[in-house]
Amino acid sequence: MPVPALVPLGEAARLSGRHPETLKEMAEAEQVYAVFVSGHYYFDPARLPERPPLPEELQGELPELMTAQEVAHLFRVHPKTVSSWARQGRLTYIRTLGGHRRYTAEDVRALLDQQADPDRSDPDTHKDDQS
Repeated sequence: MPVPALVPLGEAARLSGRHPETLKEMAEAEQVYAVFVSGHYYFDPARLPERPPLPEELQGELPELMTAQEVAHLFRVHPKTVSSWARQGRLTYIRTLGGHRRYTAEDVRALLDQQADPDRSDPDTHKDDQS
């Protein structure tokens, strides 16, 4: 029987669209399969719960330009993660006159669709997560 490739908590949170603390609680309540080794949780990606649907207010049209906070709310991540994606080139942005980043709805929707369909994602995107 093959052993499943397990992913750390952060990657499992990204894949499932849930907060890491929520996944920990689910693992402790045995609602999701997880292995706890040396103080860290590891999850089987095939056994993760499905991504929850977007809130109703976010399922329609997105504003033309979005702040990091708005994008973070869509992806259920911290706004600094959105800034990191921008620095990595995963999400394009424009700068306001005040120097703040703004993200176009088209690019945000494309990244959201890519995250919803992991088979379409770039294999090099997650090379840092494998360490």
